[in-house]
Amino acid sequence: MRTATAFVGLVATVFGFAVVVNRGLGGLFDLDYLVVTLVGVLALVQGVRYGLSRRKTQFRATTTDDPELRYRVPTPGDDLDIEFVGDRSLGRAHRREQLRNRLHEAALETLTGYGGLTRDEAAARLDDGTWTDDPVAAAALQDAPPRPSLASRLRALFRTESSFARSARHVIDELDAIQEGRR
Repeated sequence: MRTATAFVGLVATVFGFAVVVNRGLGGLFDLDYLVVTLVGVLALVQGVRYGLSRRKTQFRATTTDDPELRYRVPTPGDDLDIEFVGDRSLGRAHRREQLRNRLHEAALETLTGYGGLTRDEAAARLDDGTWTDDPVAAAALQDAPPRPSLASRLRALFRTESSFARSARHVIDELDAIQEGRR
């Protein structure tokens, strides 16, 4: 069946090319109702045949493995966040003092590395609070910070953030601004 169909298709194709070259060959067949109907029936049979053959085709799909889990690279300051999360646990004062020392050391490194100061000049500016224009950040790293005003203390009562976390955030923002050249 397949060979006969291929032969009929080949003959029809060759005849079609021949009609293109010599248009007179097209007049051999009278395109009356019967020829058009036969061509239509042939096209319908071929369409049904191909449709039925597609139903028997097995579908193949590729299965992929599970995607790999990405390795999370720790970002600088992650341990700082952890310390803020555990703010209400035991040993809070000790951890706060450790964090304050780390911020003080980071400020010294930033002022010497980015501010062009010597380590002694940077320490002096940290102690007197002149290393930044932000009074909260300046007071956070002073050994004897000035007492906040009454208005500041009243505003602190209505904040959800602890004063230590707020001070640390201001220091980090100032150090970030210095390192990025915004100050």
